[in-house]
Amino acid sequence: MVAIDIDRVSALIRDVAAAEIMPRWRNLASADIERKSHAGDLVTVADRAAEIALAELLRPLVPGSVVIGEEGVHANPDLVNAFRGDAPVWVLDPIDGTRAFTEGRTEFDVMVALVQSGRPLAGWIFAPADDVLYAAEVGAGAICERGGRRVAVTRRTPPLALDELQGIVTPQYFLNRRLPNPEPLRHRFRGFTRHTSAGHNYGRLMSGEADFLINFSTNAWDHFPGLALVEAVGMHARRHDANPLDPLDKSGGILVAPDPESWRVILDLLVPFS
Repeated sequence: MVAIDIDRVSALIRDVAAAEIMPRWRNLASADIERKSHAGDLVTVADRAAEIALAELLRPLVPGSVVIGEEGVHANPDLVNAFRGDAPVWVLDPIDGTRAFTEGRTEFDVMVALVQSGRPLAGWIFAPADDVLYAAEVGAGAICERGGRRVAVTRRTPPLALDELQGIVTPQYFLNRRLPNPEPLRHRFRGFTRHTSAGHNYGRLMSGEADFLINFSTNAWDHFPGLALVEAVGMHARRHDANPLDPLDKSGGILVAPDPESWRVILDLLVPFS
């Protein structure tokens, strides 16, 4: 059993954001920003510095643990093979929403998860510009720290009627993949809101602003922190093929819903091609 000090990790994440990220927010030179795989895939000096700092601080907290960070994997894709072993893995996205960060917007997050044998044990999502932090240990509930206040996170008790559910659904993402447009089915739900950063999307599920999420990415650093959070509050999250997230399989996508029953209904309505 891996012992996790949720509060200690939360404090370390806040410290790294204060030291490496926020001083560079709205203060980046053009040389501080680089393109990775395509025009929208950016990395900054803040991403790299924060990932190094987080790795150095988190690794000693769990003896024998290893670190898999987004920027490290970009430099060395073989790092993901650590998921094949039994060692606990710290999964890091030092700045999720780097484009928003470079543009001086607030929709960016520091995302951290502790994973073992492919399953999330704990997760943290910190929005430093908004001073909102969600943290959870699977099986032990979740908390939200906002503006100096700390509260337990609770969700409405399912089952909920379909027309009560607000979804994070971006029709263009379906069209980009030549998939059926979900827009004609919007009326079956309370409504759709568009995606923002992965961390903010999971934060909206935790806050109750949204009730379900359809995503087409399966990057470990985009999802393990959020999956730990939603599982801790009793939501149901699976790949579109109904299996748990596999960090070594990037196909498919993720659907998060209030419970298994609504998950299946939403899948059949909006993701029938899975």
